[in-house]
Amino acid sequence: MTKKNSLKALSKNKGFTLVELIVVLVILAILAAILVPTLLGYIDRARSEKDYSTAQAVRVATQAQIDELYGKGDDEVTKDDIMKKDNLEEIYKLVCGNKEGTLDGQTVTIEDVTITKNQIMDITVGIKPASSVMKKYRYDSSKNTWSSVS
Repeated sequence: MTKKNSLKALSKNKGFTLVELIVVLVILAILAAILVPTLLGYIDRARSEKDYSTAQAVRVATQAQIDELYGKGDDEVTKDDIMKKDNLEEIYKLVCGNKEGTLDGQTVTIEDVTITKNQIMDITVGIKPASSVMKKYRYDSSKNTWSSVS
C-alpha cells in the first residue's frame, strides 16, 4: 500500500466535527433550560397538593375527635378542649400514626381552630418540612375551601 492509498483510506473514515458536537451540546443545553423549570414547577405543585391533603386529613381527624368528646358527654366542645395535649396526640395519631405529629419528615400542627356547635368552622394547620419554614393552610367551612396563609 502506497502512501497515497493510505491517506485515502484515512479520509474515508467519517466522524463528527468539533462544530457538529458543539451544536448538539448547545441544543441539549437549550432543552435542559426549558425542561428543568417546568419539572421543578411540577414538583412544587405536587408538594403543595400533598400538604393540602395532609391538612384535610388533620381537619377530618379533628372533627372525629370533637365527635368523640361529644359522645363522651362534653355537650359543647371548645378550642381549649381540642388543644389539650392528650386530644392533640389522638389527632396526630390518626393522621401521622404517632403522637408527635411527624409525617414523612414533616411536623404537622394545629395552629388554630374555631368550633361552633361541635362543628369546625375554620382550622389552620401548620406543616413544617425538616429543612424549611412552616407553611400554614386554613380551611373555611363557609366557603368549603382551603387557602395558604402567609
